[in-house]
Amino acid sequence: MKGALALALADDLQTPIVVTSNTDLDVVKARLKADGPSYVFLDVNGEYVPVKSFALLLHLQDRRGDNGLWEAFADSAPLPVLPFEQLTARALDVLSQEVTLVRRAGELKYILREDFFLNTVLASNGDELSWLRNLFTSIPRGLMIVDLNFRLVNSNAEAHRILRMAPQDLADSRLNEVLGKQYFEYVMRTQNNLLNQVIYSSNQATMLIDFVPLVNNQVMTGYALVLADLPSAEAMAMELDSVKELNEDLNAILSTIYDEIVVVDGLGQVLRASENYVASQWDQPPPTLIGKTLPKFKPQTSIINRVIREVQKHKRKVSMMDSSADAQVLTVGNPVFANSGKLQKIILASRDLTEFSRLQRELESTRKQRETYKRELEELRQRVTQVNGLMPIYSSPVMHAVMQKAERVAPFSATVLLQGESGVGKEVIASAIHSLSERRDAPMIKINCSAIPESLLESELFGYEKGAFSGANPHGKAGLFVKADKGTLFLDEISEIPLAIQAKLLRAIQEREVYPVGSTEPVRFDTRIVAATNQSLPDLVAQGKFREDLFYRVNVFPIDIPPLRERTEDIGILANHFLYQFNSTYQRDLRLTSSALELLEAYDYPGNVRELQNLVQRIAISANEDVIDASVVEQILMKGPAAADGQSPRRFSQVVPLKQAIEQVEDELVSLAMEKYHSSTKAAKALGINQSTVSRKYQAIQRRRMRQTEAK
Repeated sequence: MKGALALALADDLQTPIVVTSNTDLDVVKARLKADGPSYVFLDVNGEYVPVKSFALLLHLQDRRGDNGLWEAFADSAPLPVLPFEQLTARALDVLSQEVTLVRRAGELKYILREDFFLNTVLASNGDELSWLRNLFTSIPRGLMIVDLNFRLVNSNAEAHRILRMAPQDLADSRLNEVLGKQYFEYVMRTQNNLLNQVIYSSNQATMLIDFVPLVNNQVMTGYALVLADLPSAEAMAMELDSVKELNEDLNAILSTIYDEIVVVDGLGQVLRASENYVASQWDQPPPTLIGKTLPKFKPQTSIINRVIREVQKHKRKVSMMDSSADAQVLTVGNPVFANSGKLQKIILASRDLTEFSRLQRELESTRKQRETYKRELEELRQRVTQVNGLMPIYSSPVMHAVMQKAERVAPFSATVLLQGESGVGKEVIASAIHSLSERRDAPMIKINCSAIPESLLESELFGYEKGAFSGANPHGKAGLFVKADKGTLFLDEISEIPLAIQAKLLRAIQEREVYPVGSTEPVRFDTRIVAATNQSLPDLVAQGKFREDLFYRVNVFPIDIPPLRERTEDIGILANHFLYQFNSTYQRDLRLTSSALELLEAYDYPGNVRELQNLVQRIAISANEDVIDASVVEQILMKGPAAADGQSPRRFSQVVPLKQAIEQVEDELVSLAMEKYHSSTKAAKALGINQSTVSRKYQAIQRRRMRQTEAK
């Protein structure tokens, strides 16, 4: 039977066409045209390489002198050459190749195609090939041989299972009716393979089928079908899709990670690299180095190679820092081991710390400035409205100096004397001192010394025992000094305290103890004293109206608060603050224009902040529109005696001294300019004088008109 198989094979063998350095390609071309064999082979130093394009041979024909023809195929994989006598024994080698070269009697004689061999083997009944039939039966794919009449010639059990048909039913069927005639017709017409066809059979079996033509001497003799169960194929496809998606996710992760990631094998060959990389340590992007061995490509002194060597040597995680004048790079190498314990991969992660180091230095500098910023922030606190009005609102340098003094004395228990005109905000400064001190959680007691009768002032300040005098509380009463224990006592208008009580006040401040009225036992206290006055205490001392020793006792840390006319920068911010309070109380949305604020700043405010507050409230009540312009402010601020016709008189009704006439003309012109432009800057430009001159003269005009209005 072996000889019969060899004879059958010999019928399908073709004589190869081999091109050597001495072969005339025109002869090859003529033979191809006459005999029509499918393959031409190139003899490259005794190895045989298939040439799939004869046109390429013709193109390279002129280069044979410098071996260019063979160099073009030097990297091609050579074909195996089998002895003719071993074709049956090495059937698997034949089936694994599309074309096999056959040697007979020591010479290259034949070409054996895979489909010819398969057709001959399946058609043979030799006992020597029973192992091959057993092999086909055990293959986990359905195999079928079908003749040209679409009858089954041979099949395995897997084909029966996939088709869901018994062997006898399958043998009695015509396969074109079971699987569809169009597939067979295509293979018959083209004699080409038809692969990966999804087919639903008549008995609801779903499968994936390859149709292969069986050709003998260039004549098609039947079909070979390879069947796969579609659920299995779909599972494989889904697994491949899952791997593909996982790979895409991995690439996306690597592209978004800030660090540079390079994966090498145990010898340092690059397997994968992220798109992000530290440019300072590479001459070219790492993704372009895949397949190259880093220890051979980069200098041995590079941080990458040093990390690789340390990981290979110690088999553990290694971290190294590479610092230079231009950059700082941290590289970490993590080993990955196989189940056997062999070093399989090294994952290298590098991070450029240059920017991080710069930010760290800046952070250190910022930390050093933190205390400075904190102090500056504390200085700005008073410019913001605080709860219960504890902090003054200002923007002028003179008030900034006042608040610096208040902040400086606040941590101490020294007595503070606040001096300034009525309405400048002495009580607000006192509250600020208390809120900035460590006594802020204790009470702050306020008393206006001029508002309490002399007969009651002593008992209010120092308290009294029960039954001390008629009409007294039967349980007695603690004085304000004691009530303010651990806190602050604010003595407003201290200059109004009678001389008889000043002596007791001196002792209370000096000894930190008081004798309540009707008591012989002192009561001690720990109270911070803040006094305020709108008069000159030295003058009162000189007049004998204020005790000199008491003056020196309360004048420990004096703070002079300037009047509002000396800090015009505060007028605008205070006016807006008072208007905001009015809006919040009465749900209004009033706003002052810049020209209105300029008019407010031009007034000298003899009543200081208190007068400004009342004036803003009067303006807000009088406003008909949400936007308050200069005309509204003018009606309130500048209203003077009216002439008979309702206008301010601007003409001379009698002869007056020239100096007086000039002053009156100046007043009229300045008033007219301010009424027209509502801005001291624009009025000064129209009058051709300095803005400060306009402001000064306009303030004088306002004062005179206010006095006239008050006199009426």
